Amino acid sequence: MKPSVVVSIAVTCVASAVPAAAQVAANRYLDDPTRGIELPVTPLAGDADARATVANPGALQFLDGQSLVLAATGLTDQAASGGGGLGGYAATPLGGGLIPRFAVAAGLERLFPPRASLDPDPGEPWRLSLAASVSAWRGWALGGTWHHGFGGGAAAGTSTFDVGVANRFGNHLAVGAVVRGINAPMVAGFAVPRRYLLELGVRPLGTSSLELGLGAEVTEPTAQRGAAGGGWLRASVGVVTGVAVEAVAEARPVIARVTTGTGDVRDQAGRDVRVTAGVSISFGQLGLAAYGGGRLADGTADGAGASLVARWAELPAPSVVPTAPRIERIELSGPQSARAVVAAALRLRAIARDPHVRGVVLAIDSVGAGWASLEELRAEVARVRASGKQVFAYLVSATSRDYWLASSADRIYLDPGGGVRLVGFAGTTLYLKGLFDQLGVEAQFEKIREYKSAPEQFTETGPTPAAARMRDELYDGMWDAFVEGIAAGRHLDPATVRALVDGGPYTAGQLADDHRLVDAVATPERVVELIAHELGGLAPVAVAPRVKDDRWERPGVAVIYADGDIVDGRSQNIPLIGRRLVGGETVAALIAAARQSPRVAAIVIRIDSPGGSALASELMSREVFATRGRKPIVCSMGDVAASGGYFLAAGCDTVLASSTTITGSIGIFYGKFDLSGLLGRLGINAETFRRGARADMDSMFRPYTEDERAALLDRLGYFYGRFTDAVARGRGLTQARVDQLGRGHVYTGAQALALGLVDQLGGVADAVALAKTRAGLAADAPVRLIELPRSQPGLLGALGRLVGGAQADATDAGSLWALPAVRAALAAVPPALLVTPGGAQARLPFDVVWE
Repeated sequence: MKPSVVVSIAVTCVASAVPAAAQVAANRYLDDPTRGIELPVTPLAGDADARATVANPGALQFLDGQSLVLAATGLTDQAASGGGGLGGYAATPLGGGLIPRFAVAAGLERLFPPRASLDPDPGEPWRLSLAASVSAWRGWALGGTWHHGFGGGAAAGTSTFDVGVANRFGNHLAVGAVVRGINAPMVAGFAVPRRYLLELGVRPLGTSSLELGLGAEVTEPTAQRGAAGGGWLRASVGVVTGVAVEAVAEARPVIARVTTGTGDVRDQAGRDVRVTAGVSISFGQLGLAAYGGGRLADGTADGAGASLVARWAELPAPSVVPTAPRIERIELSGPQSARAVVAAALRLRAIARDPHVRGVVLAIDSVGAGWASLEELRAEVARVRASGKQVFAYLVSATSRDYWLASSADRIYLDPGGGVRLVGFAGTTLYLKGLFDQLGVEAQFEKIREYKSAPEQFTETGPTPAAARMRDELYDGMWDAFVEGIAAGRHLDPATVRALVDGGPYTAGQLADDHRLVDAVATPERVVELIAHELGGLAPVAVAPRVKDDRWERPGVAVIYADGDIVDGRSQNIPLIGRRLVGGETVAALIAAARQSPRVAAIVIRIDSPGGSALASELMSREVFATRGRKPIVCSMGDVAASGGYFLAAGCDTVLASSTTITGSIGIFYGKFDLSGLLGRLGINAETFRRGARADMDSMFRPYTEDERAALLDRLGYFYGRFTDAVARGRGLTQARVDQLGRGHVYTGAQALALGLVDQLGGVADAVALAKTRAGLAADAPVRLIELPRSQPGLLGALGRLVGGAQADATDAGSLWALPAVRAALAAVPPALLVTPGGAQARLPFDVVWE
């Protein structure tokens, strides 16, 4: 059986139902033998799959991922144009990281046209198509396709070129335009005309549930034919999830080669009117569609043919198959970056809304996050539980932080080989004055004011009374939150929790029969059985499936991270000690760009910073104030948002913090290290020639004079005034009140809320929800999260990952820099002082090391 007969089987079912006024073709039709197979209801504008290879290469830029399409089209013998055959198409987007995004595609078609009705005879050739698409300008995508015919027929050995452009404007309008056969080759003595096609795609509801396409085609005149035009109307209507009815009505210009009674051949222009309709069904990544229709040409109505299309997409579409229930597993182990904490919090928030999740397993192991980050995750776990889902925590060797997070779950299971190091927490600050005295180094610093104890690390051998009192108040608040969290989660009274903490640490053997801290000591296999019993049966462990969005574009919420010490200039990293530096210029530029971008509906500033450069902090703060009233801007405080970090936060519309967030520290300091004593002990003499009484006042080779210290304090007063003024304007307070609350004083988030420095308690998921409502969206509306700065590995890191390697990091267990004593010594010197030593510092008065 010939392949053309196989392809035409689908035609029979459709054509038999379409009335025909004639079954024998009296005419032949002038046709373009370089065309490919018919692909009904394939848009030029809007959504794209691999068929864009031959439909509109510009649209390839809008692919959601890899795409494969197989198509079969059969035409009746009376067809007025070619187009029957088999086709396979593949396309994939590339780039988007170090290089711009682009897309490439290929297609291979075996053509079985109705040869008896076409002139010239196209034969039964093959056609190879190669295409590429790039982003051009302001959302416009440009693409090109090279077609080459081979394997016999009139077009064998002929190449043609198509050029296409596409763009989408919001969720309602898309445009696609193509020029086919731009090189206008000659085939069998006939000039192949250029064809110009334009389509407007419209989604009246803004979603894929209803899509309309209005298209037009213009054909250039050639020696054999004049200029002609046609058009089409395309529609796609979603019936139920995963099922759509699709149809297209089109009028094509045709030229019939009419044989007169005298035997002469006369070309006669006419119209080929076709109506094609079918059903498309999605099974997730796989989709199937079947189409059939009829045509009217030369007053004759008959079946136009039938098509079958199978599609595979990397990104699944909504499916007719119901989503299966599942269990989600979230692993929280090792150091947690600010982005990792945000991702975990937002994932838990999504799980709480997902009706297909039956339960959540938290695998917690030495999670490296601060108390405020853990408090955020505890709150999201509580939200999951409130939605009716059960949460199970699995521990192996748990720290106090691990256990505090685990205590928010319904059940806690402990591995028999592990234990719980429940011993509370401690914070350590290194005081270096004694070392400096031995070395002959004098730390000379001025500060505003008594609570700004950051310089005390260098000027004192221990905390001053004001600093000690502030630390005690801070730790008391955090201790209460720690105890109360465990007490509420485990249904114990606070006194019992304190006694259990004082009695720690515990081995698994000690807790096997004591269910106050854990529900069971069990192997992983036994844990599975326990979870199955609690849920009444098991479900697959999986993550939420990523599904193709029913909209072309979602409103964007920019999450701008300020996580690390604040420095002048650009953001950077210090890999030796694993510290991230927040560049004032970088973050200020990101805020300005997000404010000006029409794709960003709201901004969330995520701060996890002890502060740093006062100048950089003010530069960022200015952009925050410039954004107020123009676009919603919300602050989410992480573990630390103090001093310069609070300077950045103060101007936001709303400031959210966890009760254990370390914040405030509205104050400033400046100084230097006088190394003249050390140089003298080493026998080194420094001679400085200066012009100007204070030209070398910042030199480390001599101490300040009393006059210089007075001038320095006056300068600090000026910068402190700017700091307090910004806080007063941002928080709606008087500058005098800000000075009362400031003076370098550090608070917990709960204390700051009572004082008006924070608007409400909540985590980053709450901040994102608030930003959406401020932008006029529903709190649970899907949005496009734009994380800034873009997280991109360096070139060496990217190459290392490609070959299976890993970047060396200060936190690697085998690294010298991972030794606690080494890291503590290095961390004692604020990186901001190393990077911008000549600038005033608005920085947290101490580093907290959590045990």
